[in-house]
Amino acid sequence: MLTLWISTLFFLLEILCLKTPAAAAEIRLDLDQAIQLALKRNLELQAKRQELGIAEGRLIRANLFLQFNPELEGDISNRRLFRPEPGFDKNLPQGGVSLSQELEIAGQSGYRREAAHRNLEKVRLEISDFERTLRFRTAEIFLKLLNAREKIRQAEHIVDLRSRLHEASKTRLALGDIPEVQLIVAEFGLNRSRSDLITLMREYEELLSRLKSELAIESDEKIELAGAFPRQAFAVSLNELLTAMDRRADLAAFDQERKVAEAEELLTRAKRIPNIKVGVFYDRDEKDNIVGGKISWPLPFFDRRQAEIHQALARKSIANIHYLNLRQSAVKALRAAYDKFKLSESELALYPEEAVKRFDENLELYQRAYQERAIDLADAILFQNQVVEARLKYIDALTNYNLSLAELKFQAGIE
Repeated sequence: MLTLWISTLFFLLEILCLKTPAAAAEIRLDLDQAIQLALKRNLELQAKRQELGIAEGRLIRANLFLQFNPELEGDISNRRLFRPEPGFDKNLPQGGVSLSQELEIAGQSGYRREAAHRNLEKVRLEISDFERTLRFRTAEIFLKLLNAREKIRQAEHIVDLRSRLHEASKTRLALGDIPEVQLIVAEFGLNRSRSDLITLMREYEELLSRLKSELAIESDEKIELAGAFPRQAFAVSLNELLTAMDRRADLAAFDQERKVAEAEELLTRAKRIPNIKVGVFYDRDEKDNIVGGKISWPLPFFDRRQAEIHQALARKSIANIHYLNLRQSAVKALRAAYDKFKLSESELALYPEEAVKRFDENLELYQRAYQERAIDLADAILFQNQVVEARLKYIDALTNYNLSLAELKFQAGIE
């Protein structure tokens, strides 16, 4: 009987396990892990990497030994012979075959390979630049999420304090120590802190949704943020950053685009001299076998690639303008990012870590002072508001410091 009960119990547990939905997967990420996951799973980046195959195909085409396939031609005809003698008329079949090959001259193959190599390098740099942008986008969202998380923790702490303040007000009202209006004020403060908490949680969920899009994470997967705000110094001069910026991927990509345009211009100029076509042929005429060679060369009387050269020069000029414009914009953006970083650095210096640690201690002291009837409600709420404001400013200062540092590295093209 006991065995039967045990078997039945295991059977029921098995049924419950089958019916219970699997818990959603949880991913724990710090900033570096989030960036690496974005580089691995982001769909935009995966599509961008496929462009490399197009550039590689162009290079394969440019590296062919001959750009044109040989041409095989054949002909056959019937020749009618008429002789003065009666009955001598007859048909004589004849035909021939020829093989010809078009050859590039004037260094066209070299210019084509140069353009294809430069284009492949340009595409690789464009992918690197997209990765740089993706790193910054991911870091920006992640740091804002950390900011929201810290503010939520702060808000939860404030709700707890206001709840305890509300309970203390009830106790003091029952003792006849305070008027009823102070209880109403305490209740209003508690409800307001709860509303602020809900607003912060809503902002957190919106940022979390954006992060999931960047990381290509399913909506039912949960993300837990690991780590805290780093507070590391960054002592690099503006001149050093400007020097490093010259190696930025997007600038290097536009520089390669200029070189592609230059190689294509040289290729177009080389095409002004038409390609030659050489070949061999075999003909049979009556009883004669004829073997020979032939060569053809178009005469460039009318079309001397005037339009193509004009277009190539325009593309070359556009590429140069784009490069100069991007570099000027990059220098301005880097200088602005550096100034913003120095301001955020100065702001963060106003909040030494030792002072921040005393925030919670002072809150607890005032909380106990109100419960022990040493101060009134107005003083307790005023001090709480001042400490909360100071803590929020510290969280924002720390966030702005890390965001401005991430932007500075992004503009300088360094990790």
